[in-house]
Amino acid sequence: MSVTRKALRLTAAAVLAATISSTVSAAIYSPQRQLPATVITEFKASPTGLLQQYPTGGPQLISRVRDLGASDPTTLPGLIALLKDPATTKDQMNAIVGGLAQVARMAAQQDQAFANEIQTAIAGTGNPDVIAAYQAATGDVAIAATGAAGGGTGAGGPTGNGFPTGGGGSGIVVFGNNSTTNNPPNLAGGSVGAAASDVSPVR
Repeated sequence: MSVTRKALRLTAAAVLAATISSTVSAAIYSPQRQLPATVITEFKASPTGLLQQYPTGGPQLISRVRDLGASDPTTLPGLIALLKDPATTKDQMNAIVGGLAQVARMAAQQDQAFANEIQTAIAGTGNPDVIAAYQAATGDVAIAATGAAGGGTGAGGPTGNGFPTGGGGSGIVVFGNNSTTNNPPNLAGGSVGAAASDVSPVR
């Protein structure tokens, strides 16, 4: 019996190790850009420490969230937990969402599955403020896959007319509407002719 249990434990450990290694290999950042392992470990042990470190949110918190998410995808649950934490202020929430949006933009070009995971996690918070902030940060593309009723078009957004274009909400709609021909207004003929007739020859 003990031999069987030991074998099961070894098998479970091997599966866990394989899962961790595959997750680490899916990091968005190259090894040279990734945060030190100690920083990531400290965050996972106590995600709320991030709120104490950046009490007013702002660009520094955005950068730290981006670096955490891009260095190790397994930090996502901790970051989402902060969005659900009542102790998180609105400024901190906006910064966390902003950082995750930046990770999603990068992931959309390198790891679509992780980009989808981020948007699903955001929608899963059930917080309208969080979802609205993410929509604003990503050009209303990502949440369409999970938060809106017409989810069919949103799922492919990040790889098609979504994040890589870098446009806002209106820009994405324009880029996606390829069925309409763009005809420039016919302004050149009259104005140029008028300008030519008004120019007197030099004497």
